[in-house]
Amino acid sequence: MKSFARLTVVGLSGAVLFKLFTSILIPMLGLFLGLIALTVKIALIAAVVFFLYSILTKKSRDIEVEIDVDEVQDVEEVPEADVDDPVDEGA
Repeated sequence: MKSFARLTVVGLSGAVLFKLFTSILIPMLGLFLGLIALTVKIALIAAVVFFLYSILTKKSRDIEVEIDVDEVQDVEEVPEADVDDPVDEGA
């Protein structure tokens, strides 16, 4: 009879723990799946906005600018820096 009482207590405590575990696990699983869905929605909206932006700005990038070579002025060459004299940029 003692073994039957132990089995009943273990079974009831297992059922109670299972109920508590599922009452916590199922909402957490729903929250996790909801956050994943929200992330996918935001990524999809960002992809559509980027796609539309790239289509709208493509027309302005296709315009070619013609430069007459004769009008370009010669640029003076900048003297090279002395290699032995390092420049302190951190100060």
